[in-house]
Amino acid sequence: MGKLAEPLVKTEPFSVMGLRVRTSNAPGEADVKIPAIYSKFYKEDIPKKMESLRKYDPLFAVYSSYESDENGFYDFLLGYAVEPNTKPLPGMEILEIKPQNGRYFAIQPGPPEEVVPKFWAEIWNHPEIPKIRTFQTDWEEYSEAGIRVFLSTT
Repeated sequence: MGKLAEPLVKTEPFSVMGLRVRTSNAPGEADVKIPAIYSKFYKEDIPKKMESLRKYDPLFAVYSSYESDENGFYDFLLGYAVEPNTKPLPGMEILEIKPQNGRYFAIQPGPPEEVVPKFWAEIWNHPEIPKIRTFQTDWEEYSEAGIRVFLSTT
């Protein structure tokens, strides 16, 4: 990941319904809690339960309500975009994502459990990105076209 070439964009508001957990990047937190959310998501067949509610395809992994930066606590929500005013299914929550500025990054193809953590490690170690992140709402989008990440930035 060289110079920051990704253009700054302003996102549209949207809503995501899914499973949420509060976590942090401390050892034994996100590395345990986030895979557990994915496991529960598929074990409970949530993609099928949400089939008629899904607004469009990508699976969203949303990071929000940051306590501070990548070192503090944050919310992680795994789910699909839904129409505003959708009633949450039992055990799920809806997150309203407000318009914000940021950049999209494409992730190299490969198994998500390998390429996504590698991407985040590159972000944390990048010379420019940590300085411009605003820690509003970030997300990963998983679709047939691949994986892309939105980071809220200046």
